[in-house]
Amino acid sequence: MKRLPAAALPLILLALAGCGSSSSSSSSSSSSPSSTPAATSTPATSGASGAVVPIVMQNIAFNPAVTHARVGQTVKWTNMDSAPHNVTYVGGPKFTSSQTFANGGTFSLKLTKAGTIQYRCTIHPGMNATIVVAP
Repeated sequence: MKRLPAAALPLILLALAGCGSSSSSSSSSSSSPSSTPAATSTPATSGASGAVVPIVMQNIAFNPAVTHARVGQTVKWTNMDSAPHNVTYVGGPKFTSSQTFANGGTFSLKLTKAGTIQYRCTIHPGMNATIVVAP
């Protein structure tokens, strides 16, 4: 039996995730931090359409840079940096960008459409990330 290289798994998951075109959102801000997710990718919680998928803003980066989620889940960003950040729409299923928020602040987005969402923090060049939303 042959083994797949470890690098092949994220590519396979990305290929299986599919594409879409639009999304609506709901957002909120608060001051409660959330737990730190995995370093490179947050898989969708199996069978939990209403689950919260965490993304941490730390060291002037989104962690993870690529997140996997499902329609119906909510993505929640938490700023763990001393610097302010925002979550700004770039491409894929459309959502309303966040306001700038400080350390401990959060922004949430309910995922309603499958597809690949690209976003960034406009305050910090190079602070970009992606959410792959499966049906």
